[in-house]
Amino acid sequence: MTTFTPTEGLLDNTQVTTGRYIAHVAVPCRDLQETARWYAEVLGAQPVRLLHDRVTFSFGGTLQLVCHLERRSIDVSPRAYPRHFGLTFLHMEDFTRLRDHVAKLGIKLLMPAAARFADSDHEHQTFMLVDPSGNVVEFKCYLKPEFSY
Repeated sequence: MTTFTPTEGLLDNTQVTTGRYIAHVAVPCRDLQETARWYAEVLGAQPVRLLHDRVTFSFGGTLQLVCHLERRSIDVSPRAYPRHFGLTFLHMEDFTRLRDHVAKLGIKLLMPAAARFADSDHEHQTFMLVDPSGNVVEFKCYLKPEFSY
């Protein structure tokens, strides 16, 4: 297996074994090496398994992201709705660090960083981007963490 090193300091990829659940999301990808490199180096996810037909990541220690090799289902014009996945950060400094890292790399955003539901309990910062296989990834952080669920 080729080794991909996640960009330091973006996600806490500490293995979670004390909780009761880890969310699992599966998405298609067009190239396993490209996908492994992109999620590790751009988003800081920890690749944990690279098999002949999939790559699995610890995505912030709470999400198991599995990218399955599927060249036929790549969306060439991705949209945020009805399908996307991502992380909701509980601390604004973590969200800001990732947002600034993505901006520094010049990653094109599907939805630029913005506030949603301003002046409400559900106000949050968010941005969306598209991975190399056309999957939409959203990141957000609520000003009031208790409204994150």
